[in-house]
Amino acid sequence: MKKVLIAGGTGHLGRNIEQELILKGYHVLILTRNPSKENHIFWNPSENKIDTKRLSEVEIIINLAGENIGAKKWSNDRIKQLFLSRINPAVILYENRTSFPKLKQYISASGVNCYGYDSLDKIYSEEDKYGKDTLSQIVQKWEEAADLFLEKYIVTKMRTAVVLDKNEGAFQKIAQPIKMGIGSPLGSGEQYISWVHINDLVDSYLFAIENKLDGTYNIVGGNDSNKTFGKTLAKKLKKGFWFPKVPAFVLSLILGKMSVLVLKGVQVSNKKIKEKGFQFQFDSLEKVFEEFYK
Repeated sequence: MKKVLIAGGTGHLGRNIEQELILKGYHVLILTRNPSKENHIFWNPSENKIDTKRLSEVEIIINLAGENIGAKKWSNDRIKQLFLSRINPAVILYENRTSFPKLKQYISASGVNCYGYDSLDKIYSEEDKYGKDTLSQIVQKWEEAADLFLEKYIVTKMRTAVVLDKNEGAFQKIAQPIKMGIGSPLGSGEQYISWVHINDLVDSYLFAIENKLDGTYNIVGGNDSNKTFGKTLAKKLKKGFWFPKVPAFVLSLILGKMSVLVLKGVQVSNKKIKEKGFQFQFDSLEKVFEEFYK
């Protein structure tokens, strides 16, 4: 029975991955600031604290730690926290690597919002360079922290698209105005949303473990424009999608620097992980929404 340690494992994605790993026969430990279960272990990366007593059998680390990009407006302090909440956890795990003598693989969450926004038409792959914008720089520093483990271990970086889950996260915010019958495109409506169904995302982590994937992988089910996304959802819900576009300057006034999350986007290729044998169950919005509202 392989032992897996999940940092940031009490969040929605972590809980789903934990459940699937247990079903597959893995033994799972969770690093958390607030231990409440037998398999929970205390840590506080912002204070450089971690309880290492029970970690000697860990073979795989999954690091999901990081503040939610879209949870708060981006003040300078908030942007600093977005960086540090991704870098510090990796650093503290690396500094305590002697506590994991059986470690073989380090898997880090990452983001597809790392390529910049230079082209609507280009389909970006893992070989493309980082962009120069704030989000791209956050991802670059995040992945550089993961690369500390390259000296000795398999390192896997999972560049994740917008996660679609009916009951959690970004999808609820996207769907709410459409459910109310007041859906409309944001900004031009032509900007792309790269997305992945939560089930495929969870499966991709298990695939990375079972196939000992190394390197960087885009975890993307599909790419659709903001307008197409909204129209497809509205059609499924039998709602109108005819309100005028929400102007970009209005979104910028409301969201500040964070408006880039809804006003910018790129197309991202999932070819690399598919060539390794991974199959996305949900590769179209129609399949996603059919599963959500069956």
